[in-house]
Amino acid sequence: MSTSTIHKHLIYWVLPSAVNLACLLIYFFDLFELRSLIAPEVNREFGLVEHLQLVTIILIFSHSVKAARRKTHKVEKYGFLLIAVVAGFLLLEEIDYGLHYYDYLTGKTKKQLLHEIYIQKSFRNIHNQGNLTNVIKMSVYVTIVILFVLFPLLPNRIKKQSRLLNYLSPSRFIISTAVSLLVINQIALVLNKSYGSDTMPLAGNVSEFEEMMIYYILLMYITELSARRLPWQTNKKPQAKSPRYEEEIIA
Repeated sequence: MSTSTIHKHLIYWVLPSAVNLACLLIYFFDLFELRSLIAPEVNREFGLVEHLQLVTIILIFSHSVKAARRKTHKVEKYGFLLIAVVAGFLLLEEIDYGLHYYDYLTGKTKKQLLHEIYIQKSFRNIHNQGNLTNVIKMSVYVTIVILFVLFPLLPNRIKKQSRLLNYLSPSRFIISTAVSLLVINQIALVLNKSYGSDTMPLAGNVSEFEEMMIYYILLMYITELSARRLPWQTNKKPQAKSPRYEEEIIA
C-alpha cells in the first residue's frame, strides 16, 4: 500500500472515526471525568461534539468561498457560492442564530430553557419545527446512499458516457466515510440503549455524533469537487514547456 493510499485512508475514515469513537466513549462512560467536555450539563450546545460540527461547517464554507474565487467558469463560481450560502445557513441553524449564547450570557437556567422550548414552543431554529427533522434526516440518508455509495461504485465505462456524472461522482474512498458514518451511528444507538439515561446531557439527541460524520463527509466531497474542472470547459491554457524540454528539442 502506497503512502498516498495510507494518507487517504487516514483522512477519509480512520481519523474522523477515531475522534468520533473517542467522544462516544468519553460521553457514555465519563472517561477521565470528561463527559462535561463532550456535552456540558448547563447546555449541550457548548460541548465538543457541537463545536466540532461548527468547525466542519466553517471549513465547508471556507473551501467553497475559496473555490468560488478561484474558479473562472460561471457555473462553478455560482455553484460554490451557493454551497457557501447553504453552509452559512447551516451554521446559523446549528447555533440557533446565536440564541443559546444569548441565553447563557443573560443567565437563563436549563429549566427555563426547557420550559420555553417544550411548553411555550418558542422559535429557535427552522430544522426542529414540526416533523421537519425526520424529513431532513431521511433526505440526508437517501442522498448519502445515492451520492456517496452508488455513484462511486458505478463502472468507469458508464461514467465516461456522461461527463457531468463523472464530474459529480466522488472518489471511492468516500465510501469508507459513509460506512464509518453508519457504524458510528449504530454504536451510538447501542451505547445509548445500554448506558444512556434521561438525565444525561444528550438524552434523546445521540444523533449529534452522527451529524459530526455527516458534515465531515460533505467536507470531503466539497474538497474533491473544488479540485476538479467542469468537463465542458475549453479555455485551458497550453502548458508552458520547460527550458530543459526546449534544450532537448534544439539538440
